[in-house]
Amino acid sequence: MNTPLIKMNKQKRFKGLDKSLRKQVIIETAAKLFHQKGYRSATLDDVAKALGVTKPALYHYVSSKEEVLSEIYLQALESFFDTIYEINEMDLSPPEKMRLFIHRHLKTVVIQNLTMFTVFFSEENQLPKTDFDKIHKEKLKFTKVVTSIIEDGITQGYFRKVNSKLYANAVIGMCNWLYRWYSPENSTFSADEIIEQFTGLIEGGLLKSHHRDTLNASNQKDEEKQTIISELKVNLKNMNRLIGKLDS
Repeated sequence: MNTPLIKMNKQKRFKGLDKSLRKQVIIETAAKLFHQKGYRSATLDDVAKALGVTKPALYHYVSSKEEVLSEIYLQALESFFDTIYEINEMDLSPPEKMRLFIHRHLKTVVIQNLTMFTVFFSEENQLPKTDFDKIHKEKLKFTKVVTSIIEDGITQGYFRKVNSKLYANAVIGMCNWLYRWYSPENSTFSADEIIEQFTGLIEGGLLKSHHRDTLNASNQKDEEKQTIISELKVNLKNMNRLIGKLDS
């Protein structure tokens, strides 16, 4: 339970913000509460309490809980899709584009913005119809990016002949599902480990055998380099320790 002093401190922090930032703080606070309690259970009263202000004070910045949810989706769209759409314009091979897609989708989008995208993936049906239709349209466009990468990979001889649309949905679904089980605080896997494992699974199913062998050889060289670097670091640390003993 908040004491009057804690509530006052929250209120001071909120009021101390520039007016242009207050709405963003409201959106981010609401996203956390929607994540924790679910959209239906969380209220604007909860948001006001978390910020240490009155509910009427929120109405200077947002008109309703529905507007807040729509704003979360709009912000997610801006940070989410823009980083993906530009991949197809890059001068990269299809396997490189697929790797970049998986990395950006998992790390930049889902892992680094887990709270927002948990709401994004789970509360879509609560949106007004116009916003719901917009999200659906963007998702179709998003899927086409991955489908295009796969089709180019097949045409250029990198990927096996697969149903590109079905495979694109499988790739996106696997990446999206991360929000259901991943917790940065409790996970035994680092973000890089997850990205590497997911990439390996997708490449294992897509790449033709000779391209897979080439990629594996390249990855093995990278692993050998990392091993050498790690050994050098250990040796350098030991050398510095011995030098320190000589100086003492």
